[in-house]
Amino acid sequence: MKLIRGRDIGSRLVGHIGAIRSHKAQRITWHSHGGFELLFLLDGEIAYEFRGKPAIQVSGGFLLVVPPKLIHRGVGNVRAPSTICGIEYNPGRHDASRNSPFTTHDLMRLETLLQRSSLTVRPFGPDLRRIVKRLFEMVEQCADHAPDSMTKARIRALSCSALVEAASDLSVARNTGPKEFIAAAIRYLENRFHEPLRIEDLVKHLGFSRARVFELFKNQTGMTPNDYLLRYRVRKAQEMLMDPEKTVTETGFAVGFSSSQYFSQVFRKYTGQTPSKYRKSLK
Repeated sequence: MKLIRGRDIGSRLVGHIGAIRSHKAQRITWHSHGGFELLFLLDGEIAYEFRGKPAIQVSGGFLLVVPPKLIHRGVGNVRAPSTICGIEYNPGRHDASRNSPFTTHDLMRLETLLQRSSLTVRPFGPDLRRIVKRLFEMVEQCADHAPDSMTKARIRALSCSALVEAASDLSVARNTGPKEFIAAAIRYLENRFHEPLRIEDLVKHLGFSRARVFELFKNQTGMTPNDYLLRYRVRKAQEMLMDPEKTVTETGFAVGFSSSQYFSQVFRKYTGQTPSKYRKSLK
């Protein structure tokens, strides 16, 4: 994880901006933040759990607002492979308007909106995605050395723009369900996850070109069809591993993997544990 703190860029409004790009499961233990954390999932999928509240799953292209001081973590202490930009905002801080375009009244309204939107999953539009992606790239570039004054100004400006656009998206009631095309694709994958399924079979079933299927699927879910299928197989395997009568090898074949080695490799990528170790952790 790459991190830039608000104090490093002269912002009292921003607590931190984090850039997470993980290609395999990583540990994410219980923690909390002093301000509102806006989690923008650019790619992948991750589930969060909260002390005293239900778990929430977030897919690519969606935003989750975590309220101040709420203790949370990845489900099972694991962050699945994903690309995330997390921005902590402190609109209630007495000097939060300094070095920002916001008035105190603006920040009071934003604080109310963020509180009202806490622990809800909302899609974010292309304008906000461009801003967040640029912030993500700048954090990756600057996290290991002190940015110069103009770079600090750019990061402050982008973080304020991200908050404005997020407020706009959060204020609009949207249907967060997938479009019919994606719903059909997901039904196809989930109904046949246990089969030796090829993505070409999905493409043929939907009647679109391979490129178009991948474009639409990723725009709506933040994942490729193959990534979605593997994650779903792993979730099903986790359920089956609770049955002591079924061996690990049998479980792997039952959820569609062609070999126990490949099953173990994929399972570890998405959960951080081998299937055998996961089963032992259930006891």
